[in-house]
Amino acid sequence: MEKAYYKAYDERYKNVHLKNMLWTSTEPTLEVKKFLDDYHARYDDEILDLACGEGRDAIYLLQNGYQVLALDYSRNAINKCNELMGYRYKNYFKQFDLIEDELNKKFKYIYSIAVLHMFVTQDHRDKYLKFIYEHLTADGVAFITVLGDGEKEYSSGISDAFLEIERVVMNNNQKVNVATTSCRMVNWKNLKEELNDNGLEILKQWISREIPEFSSSMCVVVRRKNG
Repeated sequence: MEKAYYKAYDERYKNVHLKNMLWTSTEPTLEVKKFLDDYHARYDDEILDLACGEGRDAIYLLQNGYQVLALDYSRNAINKCNELMGYRYKNYFKQFDLIEDELNKKFKYIYSIAVLHMFVTQDHRDKYLKFIYEHLTADGVAFITVLGDGEKEYSSGISDAFLEIERVVMNNNQKVNVATTSCRMVNWKNLKEELNDNGLEILKQWISREIPEFSSSMCVVVRRKNG
């Protein structure tokens, strides 16, 4: 059975990790901590890191006393998270495919950094946003960032997602062959429509230049419309 295009990101992590590198910076996303502070998160609140990658934000929060469940469909990424932490938090990092798997749990706080643009097809983008809707508590809030400046739009094809190309590793500027993967950027109008169609209401929106490795990111804090 042919792999879904978005799973090419697992191949990217694998290629980079085989060379004893990390794909991304280990510095936490400062806007995640600000989001939790602004919305009065407590140490005993349940927090979900949706598509955690190599875990820089979950690791930072766990080390600072927060209760975080960090999920990613990439087994290579989850293995690296546990390796980086000496397996001290292995119960907090889980391999999970939000498109295919089910999670019977709700969270007061969800954050998902630079993930939505990895999904190209509308059904996968809707599944991602619906997952956030379904896993927020009635009073919960979610912080979502996505590559883009709010104006330009772009969509790659999905047939070449697993083809290897030479890329510069974001963590150390070295070149390595990795999977091409895929990307879809939308403007503010279309992002708002996607959020609304999947039951999410925007509480705050802005463009950030502070998300590691991205020159421009669209950021929103959302809640369930009936929350």
